[in-house]
Amino acid sequence: MKTIVNHSYFLGSVDQHMTEKKINELYVEYKNRVYRLALSYVKDSYLAEDLSHEILVKCYIKREKFKGDCSFHSWINKVASNHCIDFLRKNYRHQDLLQENLELFTSDVICSPESEAITNCDHEEIRNNLRQLSSKYREVIVLYYFKQLSLKEIADQLNLNLSTVKTRLFRAKKMLKDMY
Repeated sequence: MKTIVNHSYFLGSVDQHMTEKKINELYVEYKNRVYRLALSYVKDSYLAEDLSHEILVKCYIKREKFKGDCSFHSWINKVASNHCIDFLRKNYRHQDLLQENLELFTSDVICSPESEAITNCDHEEIRNNLRQLSSKYREVIVLYYFKQLSLKEIADQLNLNLSTVKTRLFRAKKMLKDMY
């Protein structure tokens, strides 16, 4: 008769009784599942590999937190999905900053008359689109991008909550994006 290994007990007794061979067996068993889950979030195979390795190491380090209330498979899936979501949140913020910095960099490098004329046309189009926004969205855009105030400074100047300023800026950018 074949015995079924209870992974919750198996993982809970990892402290001194688990050999390197048993740890490797668990790693091999779950690496493809975790990889597929990470791939479904990030849509990049190399990044999913990195994330799946980070997740499995994280599960090993945090193994004491597994209480056995659910199956080990459910627990590792939850850890993996939370890790991927956290990664995407962090990556999204960095991606926006990089894109904004690249736009500033490229506008300084090109100084030909043609590029100046194109830039002037773009600025005129932006001004026209800004005029189409309602005043509450327009003033946040102007203060943030043209007067280069921080979100906190805008909130203080307009006597608004910081979250309100963030929401208005997000919606204004979305409206402008839809205009193009």
